[in-house]
Amino acid sequence: MSSDTPSTPIRIWILEDHSQFAKQMCRLIGGEDDMNCEKVFTHPDELFAEISYGSKLPDLMLFDLGLPGKDGLQVLNEVKAKFPEQKIVILTAFDDRERVYRAICNGASGYLLKTADPDDIVDGIRDVMGGAAPLSGAIASMILDGFAKLGPVEETEPLTKREEEVLRAMVKGHIKKEIADQLDISLHTVDMHLRSVYRKLHVRTQTEAVSKAIRKGLI
Repeated sequence: MSSDTPSTPIRIWILEDHSQFAKQMCRLIGGEDDMNCEKVFTHPDELFAEISYGSKLPDLMLFDLGLPGKDGLQVLNEVKAKFPEQKIVILTAFDDRERVYRAICNGASGYLLKTADPDDIVDGIRDVMGGAAPLSGAIASMILDGFAKLGPVEETEPLTKREEEVLRAMVKGHIKKEIADQLDISLHTVDMHLRSVYRKLHVRTQTEAVSKAIRKGLI
């Protein structure tokens, strides 16, 4: 376990109506020393009942979008309205543009597809806890396509060549370890460049950084 591993496991709740996939995710998460699949809900009503009961909220929630009784985007909106700081990652099979944009604009901490490599999913959870916002490669490309025609809107401090390389890799959906390997730099150096990028673009998450960089034509 790395020195970055938290002293207590990341507490995770899953909202997923497909029981087999939920079990697979629990096994995946449970196999990581720094994570704990604490609760699984198959219906939004179960989640809200648990919240109303007064249970301590988890560090992170994983939401599907195709849920019974209430759309996952509506659940996202309701939870974020009550608990704005709650970290919620969408993990779904839906990759259509409208759902992606609505999820991101309404506070999702990341958007991953169920078809993603299992390692990318657990790395995405760690990225969220580290302050980034993971995006599956196809989702990052969709954001790129959606904003590519928008020009710069304001002046920003210029990015260095290395910062541009890191940002470009993020747009392609690469995780921090992959970026470090590609650029032959350490994870610490990747984090340093990301912090600098966030500061220069006046953003706080990977999603915001990618969207703003594309809107401003920086990459």
